[in-house]
Amino acid sequence: MQLKGLVRFFTILLIIYSVYQLSFTWFVRNHEKKLEKVAHNFVNQNYGTANQTYPSNKDSQDLYQIKLDSIYRDRMNRLQDSTKDDIITYGITGGISYQKAKEEELSLGLDLQGGMNVTMEVEMAGLLKTLANNTNDPNFLKALANANQRKANSDANFIGLFAEEFKKLSPNTPLASLFATANRTELKVTDSDSKVIAFLGRQARDAFENTARLITTRIDKFGVAQPSINADAEKQIITVELPGVQDKERVRKNLQASANLQFWEVYNISEIWQNIQKADEIFYAQHGGKVTQDTAKQSEASATTTTTASDSSKSTAKVILQKIFKSN
Repeated sequence: MQLKGLVRFFTILLIIYSVYQLSFTWFVRNHEKKLEKVAHNFVNQNYGTANQTYPSNKDSQDLYQIKLDSIYRDRMNRLQDSTKDDIITYGITGGISYQKAKEEELSLGLDLQGGMNVTMEVEMAGLLKTLANNTNDPNFLKALANANQRKANSDANFIGLFAEEFKKLSPNTPLASLFATANRTELKVTDSDSKVIAFLGRQARDAFENTARLITTRIDKFGVAQPSINADAEKQIITVELPGVQDKERVRKNLQASANLQFWEVYNISEIWQNIQKADEIFYAQHGGKVTQDTAKQSEASATTTTTASDSSKSTAKVILQKIFKSN
């Protein structure tokens, strides 16, 4: 009897926990249905419908409907991003936001809810060209082309394919002559081909891992619940499964976009310090050289030594600015 009671207790506990976990999916669906309604109303009020705009032109209706679908998806993405911190339900620990509930909802996978499956191959020919200082050696370029052609029909490692093709075209030329440079301490001109291949393999793995991290960071921005990212460094292939993705063009565009490195010119503190001092003097001259009442109260509360308002404020401003510029 005691055993049956224990079984009943754990059965009821399991049912309660299952219902609790499933509730996240229900609340997420309700929230997204509200957002869908808002997005549809926005499109209808501002752009109308394809039938209203082109009542008798089927081709124009189809093109306009594609545009409306794109506007709807963009509006839906904006609504989801702007409401990710909204509380949509409450749990044991308190309020649960839309983003948190989205992460905890039941994962249906691609078979049940559809989505997007992407297989990407990290291109290594550009890496080898960079490591070879963009040499115009015809055998090198031909070996790259042959390796790319073989890679299209093979899962073999690209570095190994390139080495094989290059030795076929130029068996007496050491690989070190292409990749050993004065500013590269890892390789010497006298190094063996095996050492060069090992070096190229390490560089390829580093490039692949950096690409995989970049892809993971970009996927996290889509807010997809439980995405599957499988990276095969040996084959240089990254497979991504995104269940529930609706805007496939947005995903494709972001995954294929090139990284953009920007440089910003900044000022040195010595270049602008005189202007800051002049602005400081003008500010306190306009205020009669006195601090505000709130600042005076704070100074009394901190029990610091009272100096002239101008000097203390100037020193404080200098310290703050120095910290800012040093941190930058």
